[in-house]
Amino acid sequence: MDQLEEVQLNSEKDVVKWVLEKSGQFTTKSMYRWISHRGVVNKRLQLMWGSRLPLKLKTFIWLITHDRLQTGVELRKRKWKGSGVCNICKKPEPADHILFTCIVARFLWTCFKEVLGWERIPVGWQDFLDTWIPLGCKDYHTKLFLLTMVTWALWTSRNKRTIEGKFPRKPSDLLFKTKSFLQRWKPLLRRDDQAKAEGLVAQVSSWAGLFLKNVERRCIEEDFC
Repeated sequence: MDQLEEVQLNSEKDVVKWVLEKSGQFTTKSMYRWISHRGVVNKRLQLMWGSRLPLKLKTFIWLITHDRLQTGVELRKRKWKGSGVCNICKKPEPADHILFTCIVARFLWTCFKEVLGWERIPVGWQDFLDTWIPLGCKDYHTKLFLLTMVTWALWTSRNKRTIEGKFPRKPSDLLFKTKSFLQRWKPLLRRDDQAKAEGLVAQVSSWAGLFLKNVERRCIEEDFC
């Protein structure tokens, strides 16, 4: 009743207004936003959609965020008859397993931990978002670009293993695959971010070269021992 006291009637014709848009005009975008998030804007996804990442990688991040990635666990929920376990660890493979806790994922993240001097590696998607690319962090877009390349390398490698039965010849192949993605999509970044990405590629290349030399040296020493 209190709200009705402020209403003033007049002889003008009624006009329908869409309250989810400032313009008062209906848009499918505002309807989708309301259905998906009850009108709450996801600032993290908003930043991601406005980034320079390729569209397929933006879609990839969106799928992970909404738990829609076509993993073994998710497919089994839809009555898929295939295996829902990781073909390396023999454990159920939700997105967090493929991207963070599988032994292959832990190896790749540990490589980047050594390259970039992190204290630890991410253990799951939420940890990844909260700790490695929190909203408002310095060099947000460069970090988003780098970490998306790592997760994309892990996802495409998993698909090769699961769908095509093709396994990497050695674990370091994933490191070089990530580096190739960094180099391929680096030109999409803004100029300042490109320079930072070039520095990351140089760090990865330098560390990977030393890593392979140490591995080869150890193999030779073991052969002669």
